[in-house]
Amino acid sequence: MLEKFKSLAGKFRYDDSEMPFLEHLEEFRKTIIRVFVSLVIGMVVCLPFADHVIRILRAPAEPYIEKSAEQVLNKSSVQLRVGADAFSTNTLILAEDGRPYYQVDADVILPDAGKKSKTGVIRLQFSEPAAAIKMWLTVTFFTGLLLSLPFVVFFVGLFVMPGVREVERKLMTRIAVFSGGLFLVGIYMGYRITLPLALGLMLKIGGQLGGESIWFYNKYIAFALQLLLGFGVAFQLPVVILILGKMGLVASKGLRAARPYVVVGIFVVAMILTPPDVMTQVLMAVPLILLYEFCIWFLHFTGNREVPQKAEEPEVEAEPTAETEPDETSVSTDEDENKKNSTDSTEE
Repeated sequence: MLEKFKSLAGKFRYDDSEMPFLEHLEEFRKTIIRVFVSLVIGMVVCLPFADHVIRILRAPAEPYIEKSAEQVLNKSSVQLRVGADAFSTNTLILAEDGRPYYQVDADVILPDAGKKSKTGVIRLQFSEPAAAIKMWLTVTFFTGLLLSLPFVVFFVGLFVMPGVREVERKLMTRIAVFSGGLFLVGIYMGYRITLPLALGLMLKIGGQLGGESIWFYNKYIAFALQLLLGFGVAFQLPVVILILGKMGLVASKGLRAARPYVVVGIFVVAMILTPPDVMTQVLMAVPLILLYEFCIWFLHFTGNREVPQKAEEPEVEAEPTAETEPDETSVSTDEDENKKNSTDSTEE
């Protein structure tokens, strides 16, 4: 087993030998097939658990979802209010099994959970017969992608790493770990903070306007997935900035100068990555701005305060050529010829 791991690790080592184009293309084709197979296997594994994932995505909205009468009665006690003169000999009836019962009029008092008004409450519905299947497959695809992501990274690294030197490979490994951690932090923050706050605010505004919230079930799941994935992608901003800083393309001084424009750009990115409501856009933009400030100070304390200037090359004066500099021999010859001509003219 140890020898297999060593042989597998050897495939990631730098190899400076040149590979023919057709062999390189064949390796690329194998990598695409492996990535596709990994995704399919991940979807097959996650398919039976799609309903559990849907319940997890539904949990932030659970306090606002309208409960059916059966759910209310099963979870809470019910009170009956019967009039004092309701019982008499006329109310006594016999059931089919022969046992006597009293049939009286009574008021049913439901618990507070059953008295909620229609405002501020969500009713989840399916918009079409195949909506449930589409929602199931959508959740299966994204969960399968998340499950197969380590294998996808492994196969892509198996294709790329032999052409990467040792120093660059260590840097790429650190970047991959840092990027994955930020991605998970973004998803967690979106699930625990942003999604519940956004739902509460939207339902509060809808309740103030007096409307009833009837949401399509698949639309809500798509909303939650888009928000969580958007947060995961947006939290890759520090990775991009730090890579550019290590390459010497940006520095803390330049980032501070560009802060107003970056803030506007962050809000534009938040508008693209999140569903079209202002609350979720603000909840995404604020942590991104804080991460941008973190990158500024990180580059400042690690020495990347200014972009290094390229050394200016000294100007080299052009050497005189035969075409530009007159020949001394030709000049002297011309002077002798002029003197000779003047002497001949005097003698005549």
